[in-house]
Amino acid sequence: MAEPATSRLAVPGSDLEVTVSLEKGELTMVLTKANSRVYRVVVEQATMPIENAWLSDMFMHDHRVRLGQLNSDVEEYVESLNVSQG
Repeated sequence: MAEPATSRLAVPGSDLEVTVSLEKGELTMVLTKANSRVYRVVVEQATMPIENAWLSDMFMHDHRVRLGQLNSDVEEYVESLNVSQG
């Protein structure tokens, strides 16, 4: 079994950092903004060969994360908290 591998990329001029790690065949990518994780994707069985790889782009998953919406959702959640509940 291969040793875990991790790589980090700090985006110059921003508060963004991307961390990519491969462990036990799972590839994990984490986007951090201002030292807080805002997005994570895990690709299971990432090292497994793909038959008919030339077709794989037809089934590729594409996700768009809108940080403005995330910020709005967080603010709405915080406002809904009842601090008197302790």
